[in-house]
Amino acid sequence: MKMTAIFAVSASILLSGCMTESRYNQAQEVIRGSPAAKRDVTNRCYEGANKASPARKAEMAKIMNVSPRSNVARTYCTRAFNAIAAKRITYTDLRTRSPAFIRAIQGR
Repeated sequence: MKMTAIFAVSASILLSGCMTESRYNQAQEVIRGSPAAKRDVTNRCYEGANKASPARKAEMAKIMNVSPRSNVARTYCTRAFNAIAAKRITYTDLRTRSPAFIRAIQGR
């Protein structure tokens, strides 16, 4: 499998709502070991999160402890995928938006 295909699979797995824990762990290893893959999934996340309504972005900004005038979508995606790559959040954390996930997107 070509590396670009692996990146695409990783992005689609992590961004889709239908993934298994095994596939999450596989994708996590890919983005943990490849800065290019992590950049790709972060950018794809940003494209989706940036389409959120201003009200939703303001809500996200409050949760993340950032200014609503900041690039909320970019901050969210960067923090989330950094935490995934660092194995600070698990599959369950991501699916349930657990306290560990909240801490990660808050930059803690």
